[in-house]
Amino acid sequence: MGTESFRLFFVLIIILFYSVLANYYNHHHVNINRQRIILNGLFTHLHYPSIHFALEQVNSQLLSQINLEFYLNETEGFIHCDVGSSVKTFFDMINQSSSPLNILFTDACQNVLNYIAEIATYFHLPVVSFTDSDLSLSAKDRYSYFYHIVPSDHAHNLVRKQLLQYFNWTRFGLIYQHGSKYTLVANDLSNLTAMDKKQFEVNLTRGLTYRHGLEWDADNRKYMQTLLKDFKARDVRIIIANFNQTIATHMFCQAAREQVYGSRYQWIILGYPSLSTWWNEPTDCSMQEIIRAINGTLQTRVPRLSIDDNENRSEYITEYMKQFSKLEKDYFDAYAYDTIWSLAYLYQSHLLSDQSVTGVFKNVLENIDFIGATGRVRYLNGGRIGEVLVEQFVACRMMKDNTCTIPCYEEEENCHLTVVKIFLAKYLESKHDSPILYKLNPIMWHGNGPPRDRTNQTIQFEHIYLSVFISISICSGIGLFISCTFLAFNIHFRSHRYIRMSSPTLNNLILGGCMLAYISMILMGINSSLFPKRSFVEIIMNIICPIRMWILCISFTLAFGSMFSKTWRVHSIFTNINITKKGIHDSRLLAIVGLLLFIDLIFLIAWQIFDPIRRTLVYTAPHRLKDNPDIEIIPYREECKSKNMTLWIVVLILYKGLLMFYGSFLSWKTRHVTMPALNDSRYIGLSVYIVFICCTLGSLVVFIPSEQMQLSYFLRSFFIVICTTATVCLVFVPKIIEVYRDPHSKKRQPKVTNRLHGNYSRPTMLTIQHLSTALADNEGLKLVLSMQEETLNRLSDQINNSQTGNNSICDYEPFEFERLIVCDDEVEDDEVDDDEEDPTIEDESSVHFISNDNILQPGRVARAVSLCLFNKVQTGQLQWPESPIPTRYSIPTNDNHYRASNVASNNLFRQACQNSMNINKNMQKLKVEDNRSSPNKIEHSYDSLVLLDEDRLDEMIETDLVSSSNG
Repeated sequence: MGTESFRLFFVLIIILFYSVLANYYNHHHVNINRQRIILNGLFTHLHYPSIHFALEQVNSQLLSQINLEFYLNETEGFIHCDVGSSVKTFFDMINQSSSPLNILFTDACQNVLNYIAEIATYFHLPVVSFTDSDLSLSAKDRYSYFYHIVPSDHAHNLVRKQLLQYFNWTRFGLIYQHGSKYTLVANDLSNLTAMDKKQFEVNLTRGLTYRHGLEWDADNRKYMQTLLKDFKARDVRIIIANFNQTIATHMFCQAAREQVYGSRYQWIILGYPSLSTWWNEPTDCSMQEIIRAINGTLQTRVPRLSIDDNENRSEYITEYMKQFSKLEKDYFDAYAYDTIWSLAYLYQSHLLSDQSVTGVFKNVLENIDFIGATGRVRYLNGGRIGEVLVEQFVACRMMKDNTCTIPCYEEEENCHLTVVKIFLAKYLESKHDSPILYKLNPIMWHGNGPPRDRTNQTIQFEHIYLSVFISISICSGIGLFISCTFLAFNIHFRSHRYIRMSSPTLNNLILGGCMLAYISMILMGINSSLFPKRSFVEIIMNIICPIRMWILCISFTLAFGSMFSKTWRVHSIFTNINITKKGIHDSRLLAIVGLLLFIDLIFLIAWQIFDPIRRTLVYTAPHRLKDNPDIEIIPYREECKSKNMTLWIVVLILYKGLLMFYGSFLSWKTRHVTMPALNDSRYIGLSVYIVFICCTLGSLVVFIPSEQMQLSYFLRSFFIVICTTATVCLVFVPKIIEVYRDPHSKKRQPKVTNRLHGNYSRPTMLTIQHLSTALADNEGLKLVLSMQEETLNRLSDQINNSQTGNNSICDYEPFEFERLIVCDDEVEDDEVDDDEEDPTIEDESSVHFISNDNILQPGRVARAVSLCLFNKVQTGQLQWPESPIPTRYSIPTNDNHYRASNVASNNLFRQACQNSMNINKNMQKLKVEDNRSSPNKIEHSYDSLVLLDEDRLDEMIETDLVSSSNG
């Protein structure tokens, strides 16, 4: 019994001891039956407490179930970012290992990893990095056994693309540091955005070469300044930059100097996995300048620890996250922790297949999916699909709940930067989808909102305002109505004497030209904005453009050409008396207008055939709004142009200008002519002046910038309205008044009396030569008068002798008595009217002019002498022959009309006339010599010279001319 009790007690002791021993081995990972997996580590430093914490967890929990354990071989020490020493350490590890290497676990820098990963391919050795994200190592054809748990730079580019879409930024520029890491990131982003060319536009890409050393500082600064000026010149607002921390500090220093920051610019940089404040590196700028430039900058960075609260985390991960603050020594501690768990899940899956470790890494790694310390851990093509954080640098004095409560402003000092988490980019269930941005905190902008990615260019069609066009069209319509009214009046009263004497046909042409001018104003204001359907706008405008020029040219020719022809007729009558014997009929004036119109048609047809006028869109220099400099207006307008438009316009202006200048010259020469037979001659002259002035001022419109469309159109229309309306009113309003006063044309027309100087109230400026000539003429007239008195006495004696029956024969030669007399009464206007076929032309062709500037003409002297002689003769003593010879002179008296007969002329009278003519010639010669010798003699005002019985002489001139035209 005792023996059995003892045996039972002994068994219990053994069981208890075995339990305690098993429990001890379980806690201390001591199991001689487990398979040890050696993780060979190449670390830059030996302090990764998270790795040891993870090894304890996976060995005691996950790997113990499959009789495996991890062992970290870190006896080789740590390596530097030196390719030679690092590769040597790696080969030493391979040679000294007693068993084949299973996995190489490293945090080596990128330039070392390139060589190690490539060498590991030949040994079929998986290389796992928990710090590197370089895109160059993602080339699986070259680095088949390289894997990384940190999201690659491609993931950052995906998030950047999401940022661009989120803030509607489609235009951006790239700055990258020369080197494989940063160059590949820039190229990858360009490729991502190039897939959607309609949405994104990489406006400018610049590489940056930076040389370290004090001797290169000046060159580096100059290069950065040039680069930033290029971005400003190209108006690049969104700048995505990839460079290291040193270059970043110097770049933002130059950005502060060039003012490439603030409300108009947005920097997005590739964040740095560093716990230090990288902007504290010394530069030429003050800290306040750098903070001012960095303020508001966005960066994409992998989170040190997942900030997403996920309930699916295991208790081991939760325990680690609670201990993380105590264990953290490096930015990538959490990623090293998740790497150990990833390898543990990978070896757990290896038991389910007969594949080697290499095969597991290639085929099973992408099936791993768990919630780790850095978020959801999944792999695709050997790379991690993880979370990416979007952060913003905020210049703030006080933060509360990741929100700046007291921000710093640019002019303030003693300000510091705070990094605020803005977005968290996470992937959904599909690994191939783009990440989704989850907003964490509000973003702070310099302005009222996110900066624009460009100066918004708004293409604006500049045209004549509708209000201006309607106003000018109304004025044109009023002018057209007035012109049509005058045209109806002119046609209705064309048989009225006053209208008939003013050439109504030419007046109709003037009205037609004025109406076309009014129409041209409307055509000049028509533009594409007036047509709702855009499909036929170009065709319509290509028709309207040449019509504008045609109508404007023809209207000028009809209106001004008619006025020019009338002015030419007045000047021709004035300067050439012989032409009045034949007369200038309206047909000749119409021929002049037709010739001018024919020249216009030839010119316009040639223009349209060889260089047609078409609608052309002209874009002008853009300008920005004062209240919003981010909006740029690109104005464009349509113009009617041809290739050689300037040449054609110059030829047209020269032709029209010469015609207009000559017409104005003729009007000036005949400015003092008043001709009742041409009752509108003075008004036509005034119209010519107005047209000349308006066209001259209107030609200055070409110097107005073409952008000032409203002003240019208004001035052109204004001058057209002024000259056209003035012409119409000056020509036709006096006619309407005259017809109103005498509607039945019963009023007798005024005598055809024409003077160049009708105003005799002002003193006449005469020179000494004029006075001497007048005195000499006076002496000659006195001599002739004495001769005539003697002749008159002899004639009286002859008549008395014939009455008394004394038939004594005189020895004097016969002379023509009718040359010594003229009529003292006028021929009635009604007789003239009855004999005239064309009153206008006949009155014009029978006019002689008397100039105050010339010496008295012989004809006027003869008439004056005859008049004096006639006044001395007693008409009651005259007895005329029974069969008198008819003459063209009629001498009406109170009782009878007499005719003169030919009588003998006196030799003494002829000699006196010859002496008078010689005196006049001598005085003319003296006058010419005196003018040559004494050009500077003082002019005297002499008011005592009065024409001899001016009204009486004009009546005789009219009687003479009318009688001669009828005879």
